[in-house]
Amino acid sequence: MEQLEFSKEILPGIYRVTLTDRTIEQGVSEIQIFIIKGKESVHDGRSIMIDTGFNNDACMEKLTYALLELDISPEKLDVFLTHRHHDHCGLAGRFAKNGTRLFMNRMEERHPYDCLAYKVSDESVEAQKKVLYSCGITPDKTPEVWQAFSNVSDRVQKHGQWVLAIWGFPYNDVEPGDVFRYGDYEFEAFPLKGHTYGQMGLKDYKHKLFFTADQLIHKVSPIVATTYPDEHLLQGFFDSLKHIKEECHDWTIIPSHGEIIEDISGDVDKTVFSYLSKTTDVRDLLKSISQTETGSSNDAMNHRRDESVHTAKNHSLTTHEISEKIYKFTRPPENDDEFFLYKMTVTKTYSLLEYLYGIGFIERELKDGIFYWSLK
Repeated sequence: MEQLEFSKEILPGIYRVTLTDRTIEQGVSEIQIFIIKGKESVHDGRSIMIDTGFNNDACMEKLTYALLELDISPEKLDVFLTHRHHDHCGLAGRFAKNGTRLFMNRMEERHPYDCLAYKVSDESVEAQKKVLYSCGITPDKTPEVWQAFSNVSDRVQKHGQWVLAIWGFPYNDVEPGDVFRYGDYEFEAFPLKGHTYGQMGLKDYKHKLFFTADQLIHKVSPIVATTYPDEHLLQGFFDSLKHIKEECHDWTIIPSHGEIIEDISGDVDKTVFSYLSKTTDVRDLLKSISQTETGSSNDAMNHRRDESVHTAKNHSLTTHEISEKIYKFTRPPENDDEFFLYKMTVTKTYSLLEYLYGIGFIERELKDGIFYWSLK
């Protein structure tokens, strides 16, 4: 295969460009961008690029040179955005301005706010309050944590986008089953619910090739995060991994981070186990709370030993309380890096709880805008 300066041909007609952003300490700092070069006789000679990478000049310059090497003009380029995270669509707006067509699942924009993404709008501010309340993060119960979220929200509203949320670029909506033909390849858009609600990958059945975005990464458990009820992201994540393991076990699985997956079954099993292990921790915590409350006396000291814990008769805890105990946080976040990790754990905990609730292991009750969880 021909070795290019800015891209590498990893399969016939498929090129990989590695982009980095070492200035962003929140989350990943490297991503693989894939370009499938078109032919004049197929799809009007258009080419496709999967995702765009980080929103910085160095990444834009590297992609520009890679496209020049491949003799691909912006007007003849389509970009398939797998999901709306900053490392995947950071440059989407710039490519759109250069005449590139963008494609993405519109379900990636179903909420103006969740704990991982902020949109500059009054609607987002109100949505944030509702989401935080539902998790048990309130001005009264958790004032320092509430203030940490408010501080970031204020910065977003005054100065623009939060680093993890890329909004405002034009795109064409993608539906599951939509077909994209480029070069010798015919891809079908395939839903990969889990890492995000509307994440999608591209499958070529003839070549047994599957671009899986962030759904399966070697030695990494992708975050499955939500702060909205009944979205069933973790169940969707498990379902998609089962499909990959059973239906695509002899395929070429290409993630957005790291190398091509070699041990598909092993990586799927490890990823699923990492989440099931955490669901067991959550269940055991709720079980211990239930047993403690059932066996305790009416001694007031027992009920006040931790004022941050809701000890109602149904022995329930908020999402925030469970998150702090499972991930062992002892204080509110004190800087942006800690804040990023903190809100990630809250969203992951919410997904764990929704999964356990969905399979009937735990109960959920909404009181004054707050969800309380207890052992069934």
